[in-house]
Amino acid sequence: MTPCEKLENCEVCAKVSAKYTCPKCEVRTCSLKCVNIHKKELDCSGIRDKTKFVPLKQFTDLDLLSDYRLLEQVGRSVDQLQRDESKKYGRFHNLPTHLHKLRQAATKSKVQLEFMPQNFSRHKQNTTFFNWKTNELFWRIEWIFPQAENTKCVTQRALETSRLSDLLDNILDPLMNSNNVTADDMKERELVADKLQFYCSSGLSGIKVFLKAEKVKKSDSRFYQLDVTESLKENLANKTIIEFPIIYIALNDHAHIFETIDSDADEEEEEQQQQQEIETKLKLNRRTNYWKNPRRNPTSNNLRHKDKIIKQVSPVNFFFNNNASSESENESMDQS
Repeated sequence: MTPCEKLENCEVCAKVSAKYTCPKCEVRTCSLKCVNIHKKELDCSGIRDKTKFVPLKQFTDLDLLSDYRLLEQVGRSVDQLQRDESKKYGRFHNLPTHLHKLRQAATKSKVQLEFMPQNFSRHKQNTTFFNWKTNELFWRIEWIFPQAENTKCVTQRALETSRLSDLLDNILDPLMNSNNVTADDMKERELVADKLQFYCSSGLSGIKVFLKAEKVKKSDSRFYQLDVTESLKENLANKTIIEFPIIYIALNDHAHIFETIDSDADEEEEEQQQQQEIETKLKLNRRTNYWKNPRRNPTSNNLRHKDKIIKQVSPVNFFFNNNASSESENESMDQS
């Protein structure tokens, strides 16, 4: 059998002439049965790789049609996203009533609370709540333990007046309050307790607590160090929180990896930056107004002054000035 005949025949059964070519692996087949066999043997999906380079000489109408269909699908998905109001990105211009009250309560506690767009997962997960009847603020807190494979624990609603050490005791010992807990939840708590055994053995004296900084310079790698003897309200005062606080628990031997900042120093830096920005804007406005206004432009004033001087000093030509000659003639006639 010659190579040409081999290419024309089905590459699976090698008996019947091939009719189809796989868009992905380019295997020639004759029927649906052979197509399914080649997919199983070669673990082929039969879908063309859209990112694969195709030389211009080998580019066919089928490739063009496939790309056109792909563009149509992308256009439909984009159009659907644009029409779907829940998928649009946008911040709250007019806060709902419950969020407005929540922000007011946080402001009374000296906390600048910011909200993310409503379609963001962090906003959907937020369970921070303000009970306006009892005038109590409850925070959702995420606890992250870097020395325990970044294990994350969540306190759905922590009262702001609670001491931070009491909240930590409940997190470090998840089996403490295990009454009325399902079997699945009990297994999860046991797994968490096993991961946090080094933290539990160290105790509160062997750990340090850090709050992730928000809306500051290099906020991704900067933290506030918290005091476990104070309440949650006292620790969050004069700080910016986006949705809910994220707190990192580190062992004393690993606490040096956290770059801590002071809230007072940070406020001074922000004020200095704002003053510098205001001063630069004022300078730019002064310069633009100075050069736009011709009265304040020295070049225009000099030119006007020169024009006045030229008009005053410029000599009069009596020989070619008809008005001057006529006046002199009139005067001579009057004298005669």
